[in-house]
Formats: sequence, structure tokens, C-alpha cells
Amino acid sequence: MASRIIVLITGVIFFMLSGLAASQDWVDIKNPEELRALYSNKTFRHTFAGVPVVEHYRADGKGISISGDHRRLKTWEVKGNDQVCTSDAWKGTDCCRFQRNKKYPGEYVRRCTYDNVMTIIKVEDGIPEF
Repeated sequence: MASRIIVLITGVIFFMLSGLAASQDWVDIKNPEELRALYSNKTFRHTFAGVPVVEHYRADGKGISISGDHRRLKTWEVKGNDQVCTSDAWKGTDCCRFQRNKKYPGEYVRRCTYDNVMTIIKVEDGIPEF
């Protein structure tokens, strides 16, 4: 019985420490210039409910989100030092905070107020005409 408890405690400590190490791979973005650069002429790729989503954002504050057959025109702006707010006719305004991955450039975590979901996104330079 004592050996089972030791194994259980060791396992719990291992997972707690590995979670702490994984969280150190992400850095909060709290710089409005870095956020502006993140959205200026960039393409975001991620999935939502198993469906691929592509978002394109221009430096002028306009964007488009494409998910399956759905296309939504958006606008975006940096709010304060640590948020980007997007607006569209479907969701209204949604503000998000970001973290970037230290190990993998182009990989970000986005946490938004609308659905309170954490999304891992891949960000690429360049956008098509829209």
C-alpha cells in the first residue's frame, strides 16, 4: 500500500513540474507594437471544433475569417498594451491576449473574451488580396 502511495505522489509531482516547464515556453505579449506587427499583413491558421480556420489581417485594420463555406469580414485594432480587439457582424467585438512560443517562431496562444477559449494559432507572413 505504501509503495502505491509513493508511486502516485511521484506521478503527481512529475505532472505538476512538467506543466510548469511547459508554461515557461510561452511568453506574454504586452507590447502594442509587437501586437500590431502580429496582425499586420499576417495569416492565422488554426482549427475550431475540428474545422480548419484561416484568418487574413491587413495592416490597415481590416481582415477576413474563412471557415468552411463561411466568410466573415472583420476589423481589428490594438487596445491598451496587451490586447487586440476584432469586430465582425457575427460575434460583435472580441478582445484577445496573446503569448508567443519561445521554441517555435510563428506559434502563438490566443485567449479571447467572447468564448473564453485558448487557441493555438500558426502565424505566417503575407496575405492574399481581399
